[in-house]
Amino acid sequence: MIEKEIITSMDQEERVISQTVMQYFPFTYRFKVDNTGEEEATLVFRVFLAPVRYFGEELDQRRNDFIELDRFVSVIPGGTDLTIERSSEESSVLVPPYPTLQDIQEGKMTSSQAPCGCGWPRNLLVPRGTASGMRADLYVLVTNWKEDAVYPGAQLSGSVSYCGKRDSSLYPDKRPMGFPFDRELSFDTLEKMVMEVPNSAKTEVKITFLGHESD
Repeated sequence: MIEKEIITSMDQEERVISQTVMQYFPFTYRFKVDNTGEEEATLVFRVFLAPVRYFGEELDQRRNDFIELDRFVSVIPGGTDLTIERSSEESSVLVPPYPTLQDIQEGKMTSSQAPCGCGWPRNLLVPRGTASGMRADLYVLVTNWKEDAVYPGAQLSGSVSYCGKRDSSLYPDKRPMGFPFDRELSFDTLEKMVMEVPNSAKTEVKITFLGHESD
C-alpha cells in the first residue's frame, strides 16, 4: 500500500488530495520458447494465476480460482529458441493509463486521445498477498494464433481480455474467455496438466504484502 497525492482543480485553484491505495511492484515475465519448425510461428500466450491452498488439490475444483493476468501475441522465427519478455504493465487486462491534470494542462492529452476507461485497475493486477507470503501458481498456455484468431491479422491490443472490442468488429479470439479454465478438466492436478500439455508451463510464486509505504 502506498500514499499518493492527486492534484485536482476546483474553482480554478489547485488542491492536493492524499489517498492510500494498494500498489504492486511491476515485474517482468520471461517465457522460454523453442520453435522446432522451419517456419515462423505466431503464438498467443495466455497467462493465469491461482492461489495454492494445499498440495495436490484437484484441478477441476480450483479451475475457477484462475484469473487471467495477460494475453498477448508474439512471433517466433523458425528454428530458434527465444526468451520472450513481457512487462506486467503491458497486461491486456489493465485499464489504459489515465492522464494527469498536468498532462491536460500541458497539452499532452486531449479529449479525443482519452482512453476508453475499460479494464481492470492498474494497481490491482495481483492479489494483496499475505505478510508471510501467499503461495500461487503462475500458469501459461501457448497456442497457435493463426488457428485461434477470428480473422488473419487480428490483434490483441489494449484491455481486450476483459472489455472486448470497442468498434463493431468481431472479438479477435476464437477461444472462449478464460480458456482453458472455462470448462471441466480431466487432469487431476495442474502438474499433470503441464506434463500432458507440452505447450504449457507452470511455476509457483509467492505474493508478499509489505504493508504501508510512502510513495
